[in-house]
Amino acid sequence: MSPFYPPRARWWSGILRPWFCFHRALHLERIHCPIGFNAGQTFVSLLVPGFSFIALGRRMLGFYVMGIYLVSLPVYLIRLGFPEANFAYGLMLAAHATSVFYLLAHRLGEMEFFNKLLLAIACLFVVWLALYFPVVNFVERHYAVPLSLHGRVVLMYPRIEPAQLSHGDRVLFNFRGGEIGQTHGGGGMVLVESGLGWGPVLGLPGDKIVFAASRFSVNGEWQTNLPYMPSHGEFLVPTNRWFVWPEFGINSHGNVSEDNISALIQRLSIVSATQMTGRPYRTWFGRKQILP
Repeated sequence: MSPFYPPRARWWSGILRPWFCFHRALHLERIHCPIGFNAGQTFVSLLVPGFSFIALGRRMLGFYVMGIYLVSLPVYLIRLGFPEANFAYGLMLAAHATSVFYLLAHRLGEMEFFNKLLLAIACLFVVWLALYFPVVNFVERHYAVPLSLHGRVVLMYPRIEPAQLSHGDRVLFNFRGGEIGQTHGGGGMVLVESGLGWGPVLGLPGDKIVFAASRFSVNGEWQTNLPYMPSHGEFLVPTNRWFVWPEFGINSHGNVSEDNISALIQRLSIVSATQMTGRPYRTWFGRKQILP
């Protein structure tokens, strides 16, 4: 090893060549960490609420911010869908944005009050858009989505295996709009808008459904009629279809008979696997869900 010559390149140096090209192309050498921070501390400060205060010596304030976040997180998860969960979500977002703001304010130095206010608003928006908005969407698509049904919060599992359904299970499903039932007189009609349906699984593929005046039967087992069920008729549930009597509001216009409404709902009650979007959790963090 000679002090007059630089060291030879190693055999693996070529692997890093794309990184150096990327580094030069974007002029990343101009980007420096805030004073008092290394690259690792900067990265952690952006992700962990309160860490920027701790790294800069304000340990007590940093632990307060971190504590607020750690208390708010379980409240948000356990009470998902309730007002207190929304409040906890706001506290988490504010704590994280405050930590990022403190890091950037330390990097930028002295600023006027108006510029600090703009920076704080920008931090809040960027943290929400870059972290919390995609995370919440991911959770609602794959794990849990809160719905308000008849004034009650119900947490739904957004994925469902129709083959595992049994009689009495409640499911959420979507249906297309534009379904119209015409009356025989008066020119009235019933229009069902696109949206979500909700109701119990009454019949599985192949079950025989029979309607009577005030009751209906599934494979010979009689039950009390649900609202707007037909007073007569029978059918077999088709293959890969489920009989789910939906619970939703219908606005009728003109002289619309109840038989017409019943026939329309019966058409909508034959649900395919592709229409099903979720089913309610029986319990959520130990709390038994009371379904409407």
